[in-house]
Amino acid sequence: GPSNMLFALISYAEGHRADKDTFHKASQAVLLHLLEQKRRMPSSPLQEWAKWRWMDQALSAAWLIDQGQAGDHEQDMLDLIRMLHEQGANWEQWFEHWTGDAGSHNVNNAQAFKSAAVYYRYNASATYEGHTMPELSKRRMANMDAKYGIPSGMFNGDELLPEPGYERHPSRGIELCGVVEAMFSYNTMFAIHGEPAFADRAERIAYNALPATWASPTGGDMWAHQYLQAVNEINAIRAVPQIWTHDNEYSETYGLEPNYGCCTANFNQGWPKFANMLVYGTHDDGAAVALYAPATVELSGGSYVDIDTEYPFEDAATVTVTAAKDLPVYLRIPSWATKATVNGALAASGTMWKGSAKK
Repeated sequence: GPSNMLFALISYAEGHRADKDTFHKASQAVLLHLLEQKRRMPSSPLQEWAKWRWMDQALSAAWLIDQGQAGDHEQDMLDLIRMLHEQGANWEQWFEHWTGDAGSHNVNNAQAFKSAAVYYRYNASATYEGHTMPELSKRRMANMDAKYGIPSGMFNGDELLPEPGYERHPSRGIELCGVVEAMFSYNTMFAIHGEPAFADRAERIAYNALPATWASPTGGDMWAHQYLQAVNEINAIRAVPQIWTHDNEYSETYGLEPNYGCCTANFNQGWPKFANMLVYGTHDDGAAVALYAPATVELSGGSYVDIDTEYPFEDAATVTVTAAKDLPVYLRIPSWATKATVNGALAASGTMWKGSAKK
């Protein structure tokens, strides 16, 4: 749908940030599409996939405002976000009660994890049944874990969330599209709310569910993948009969396009978006390390953050900040790291440790 193309243009713009002309042209393509969409929505309201995935287009509109690319149309983008929320599926009701118009499609659910966070950027005082948007973001993660959660950090959803009696069955699966969309949603939720648990979850999925669904005759590449992966999967074969109910008998085999081609097109976003969300700028003009992977990041002010680690194959990371000016530095201390230390001193798990870097 259009949201995929908008995100592709945004990724292209961010990848060419040093080329101001290219960055502006890509950004304006996003703006022109969203302006036309806003013009049409009163007479052609959202339906089906667009209705279920409204938060992705709202996130695109918010990106234009954040990047200063909305120009004289900032109010148009704000109005569009409001319209998208009004016409879109009610994910607050769904994640609280599992009722309403949102539905059980696994990828829609994975994308919609971030809907409360995205809407919070537009309306920080919004509530649903007495819960704020940050509270709802945390509650939907807990509610999904309790009802459908599996050890990889994902949830069962072999096309649809399973029927009663099979909610957390270890032989039921989750779609690869759902995996990469959940990674992006949880990282977006961390970026907006600053809650370490969301980055914990994105990292858990990235280092467990995502690599588990690739294989190749030669190894070391991603030419073959599964449509579905399951926790209790002893083989990857044409399964007749199969325990899942909505996808074909080839869904757990490894191939270029098992069952359906959506994952072939979509899984490629997983690692690039994850890598692009390792380190953030902060409200106090500092740097926050959200995820741990080997990387060097240049901040907007000319400072550099270098992460030297073999995590997840070891439990240590060396973070070096080369500061162009004095700045605060935040490090995510994972919730599982109950004896974590920073510079030799104990650091509380599940928090953002705060230090400073001197020029």
